[in-house]
Amino acid sequence: MRQIYPAGEKCFIDYSGDKVAIIDPQSGEIRFAEIFVAVLGASAYAYVEATWTQKLPDWIASHVRLFGRLGSVSVLDYE
Repeated sequence: MRQIYPAGEKCFIDYSGDKVAIIDPQSGEIRFAEIFVAVLGASAYAYVEATWTQKLPDWIASHVRLFGRLGSVSVLDYE
């Protein structure tokens, strides 16, 4: 079902659920990173980044970088 959102109204944010393997070229150690994803409802513009965890400091820092990249914050609807 297609849903239409006015520009700037909605930003859908979550972790993808999949992890990406990061290999340290020096040691060969493999670490897994979480994938943070945000999509604007009106334009389907996507922002994606990797973080080491889904813990609160990474979650908040990802939002800060997202909104910095967008140059604004989507309207919040509390009704």
